[in-house]
Order: sequence, then C-alpha cells, then structure tokens
Amino acid sequence: MEEINRNPHILPNISLLVDINCGLLDGHIETVLSSRRSDNFPNYYCTKQRRYLIVFTGPLWRISAILAPLLYISRTPELYYGHFQSLLSVHEQFPDLYQIAPKDISLPLAIVSLVVYFRWNWVGVVISDEDRGIQFLSELRGEMQRNIVCLAFVTIITTDSMLYFKMLSKYYNQIMMSSAKVVIVNGDKESHLKFNFILWQSLDIQRIWVSVSQFDMITLKGDFLLNSPHGTLIFSHQHSEISGFKQFLQTVHPLNYSNEISVAKLWWTYFKCSLPSSNCNKLKNCPTEIVLKWLFRTPFEMSMSDTTYNVYNAIFAVAHSLHEVLLQQVDTWSENAGKELEFDSWKNIQFINPAGDLVNMNQKAKLDIEYDIFYIMDFPPNFGLKMKIGKFSRHFPDYQQLYISNEMIDWATGIGQISPSVCSRPCSPGFRKSPQQGKAVCCFDCNPCPENEISNMTNMDECVKCPYDQYANTYQTHCLKR
Repeated sequence: MEEINRNPHILPNISLLVDINCGLLDGHIETVLSSRRSDNFPNYYCTKQRRYLIVFTGPLWRISAILAPLLYISRTPELYYGHFQSLLSVHEQFPDLYQIAPKDISLPLAIVSLVVYFRWNWVGVVISDEDRGIQFLSELRGEMQRNIVCLAFVTIITTDSMLYFKMLSKYYNQIMMSSAKVVIVNGDKESHLKFNFILWQSLDIQRIWVSVSQFDMITLKGDFLLNSPHGTLIFSHQHSEISGFKQFLQTVHPLNYSNEISVAKLWWTYFKCSLPSSNCNKLKNCPTEIVLKWLFRTPFEMSMSDTTYNVYNAIFAVAHSLHEVLLQQVDTWSENAGKELEFDSWKNIQFINPAGDLVNMNQKAKLDIEYDIFYIMDFPPNFGLKMKIGKFSRHFPDYQQLYISNEMIDWATGIGQISPSVCSRPCSPGFRKSPQQGKAVCCFDCNPCPENEISNMTNMDECVKCPYDQYANTYQTHCLKR
C-alpha cells in the first residue's frame, strides 16, 4: 500500500487505507449465540456504519466462507488471498468472493517428477479428508501409475474431532510401520493434519517430507512444521522478486503500525534465521560456530511467501481497477459527486505488477503455475535453513520440465547419499524380477536366471535364453561361444 500511495501513476491524489480487524468473526459468533432462534437477520446495513470498498480475507478459508454471507448483504466484494480452495469457487454460493491464488493443476505431476528424479518408487501419502486432499490424491495416483511409482500407504486424516483422537496412534503406526522413507503431504493445513505434525515433532520420525508452501510455516516454538533430520522438500509458486521488499523489511519498525496485531511477536518469530554464504564444501562439515554465525547474520526468508505474494497482487488489482473506474467517471464526475465508489470490474482486469509478473484476475484465463523447489533443514532448537534447489514448469518439453541443481543438493542435503525409497532392491544382472503376489508392481523378488539364460541389465522382467551354439557364463550375465 505504501508503494501504491507513493506512485503518481496509480490513484493520484488518492490514498489507500486498511483496517485490520481481528475480531470480526468473534463478533459474528457472539451475535449468533446471543440471538434467539426467532430473530430474523435484516437484509440491509445501517448507513452510518463504515462501509469498506473491498474486504481481504484469509489465509483460513473457513473464516472466509463464514464471512461471505455477511459481506454479501452489503454487496462488499471479498478477495481471498489464501491457497486455492475449490469450495470457495462455487459462484452460486459465493457470488462476491474471488480467489487470488491459482489452482495447483500441475502439482501432482511436479511432485511425481521429483520423486522419479531421485529414483524413489515407494512413497507414502498423508492428506486431509476433504475436497482438496482427496482431489490431490486422485490426480497423484494417475501420475504415479504413468511413472511406475507405488503408494506404500495412504493416511487420510479425518475431519471429525471425536474420531480423530481415536485414530492418532493408527496414523502414527501407518508411517512408522512402512518401509517408505519418503512421505508426500498435502491437504487443508488448517485441518487436524496440521495438529498431527505438531504432535509428531517430538517423535523420531526418520522420513523425508515432500509438501507445498502452506506447510512451510513456523510453529509457536519456532521450528518448521514439517521437520526432519533429512530435510523437507517444498513446492512453492514461482514468482519474481519484489524490488525494495528486502529493504522494506530491514527498515520497517513494528511501532509504526497498528497495535491490534502482535507485530513484535511476529518479528521475533520469523526473523531469527538466515541463509548461508560461506566457502564450506559441505554443510555437515561446517563448524558449529560458523553455522551459528550464518543463522544470526541477516533476517531469514526475506522473499515473499505464496500467501504474501497473493496479498501483494490483490492490493495492486484493487488499485488498478479503482484507477480504471475513476478514469471512466471523469466525464460524469458531477453526476456522481458525493456517491460512494462501487465497482465490480476488478474480476476482469490484468496488469504487470512491479516485479514484472503478469497478474490476470480472470480465473479461467490464468496460466498454468510454475514451481520453485526449496530444501528446508532444521537446526534445533529454533533455527532453520531454506534454499532453492530447483524448479518445475509444464511449459517446457517433458524431459525439461524439472530442473534440479545437483550442486546445491550435494552441498546442503546429502539426499544423494540416502538409500532410495524403494519397496524392493533392484535386481542385479543375472537375476530377474518375480512379482510378489498381492502387492504393488514396485514390490518383487529377485530370482536367478534359469539354466543357460542370462540378464545383462538391472531389473529385467525376463531372462534371455542363450543361442544353441552358446552357453551362459557363471554369473549368467553374458553368453559365451562353446
């Protein structure tokens, strides 16, 4: 907003103001609880009440859904800046609500591409039992089948509170009893799924988590939600760096803003870590004192998160749309003098934001999302390291869609040295795969080739019989002339 208010080309002589209201939902609940069932809620609002040009809601989609009917009464547009939710896109139910975030159409393919890259074919999945998680699982299964990747287990976290606490031990055992070393996590972050990982933080779950940016968050303790001794791989929407944002964070002070939210607490929680910049050849070989210097040197994660970037684009969308409305009213300003501004054209506007990215508010015309891939490592008790190791774009040919920096991975993660997450070890030359009855195609036994037959490649389904004038060598990997 400060950036817009300083710009003479957008809304000249007009300043945008924001009212941060943390108790709006609590007030609504209190009103509902104190009202008798026979009371009828009026379909009007008082003219003396403050009316907002537009309301931003998020990042919790359920709160946005509850507030939507209240905003509909006053015909106040609602912009939801959290991660895309299919339920909120039903126009008949939420006619004045618009989602800034794009739908993650390519996410299942992107994750499976990463899994295939690391030669993992035996992975677990943890999702929440709601539309977002179930749809993701369905699309993920399809991509896995096409790439011969198998599901070791699927844990579906119930949304029923009573049932959830009965299932806690089962959820834990599904992960611990499985031989899969890699677990994919997706679904509604604000469901019991989040609580599950908070409980699991104190347990020694030796797994590699693969997830999305909404699970890249810090708990009250300061740790990452998906912590792991092997690190966590996070997919985040790709966007350009906002010029001046780092400087803003470095110079801004909590006292300059509202006391309604605990800015000082957020300050302490989020800006305690930093990115490394040293000549250590391997992270694990770096002295502890050097690592600690990295962690205290500069503010951590000074680039925008997906949610923050959604807020940024949402405010610029309103500014551009309002600017267009004012231009259209110039010729008829006397007719509209004294009237409140009303507009609904923001849903069709598109513009280039200050970062150089195209923002298209037409949901149907939005381009497919590209992803940055980050690696996160915890440094207990309250520090972390986050770095970009690759990207995924569906705009390129199949063999170029995924790019991974092996140099960054080798320096920081050590994932290359971790044994692959597979159901069965590869069958060496001289052996053939024998399917295990009733199990996935990724699970098999390795049986020696029959007499005078060979296999000269890894994981061959069948052995090849030597010609009549040849015989198999001792290791049954080559045919020799008699």
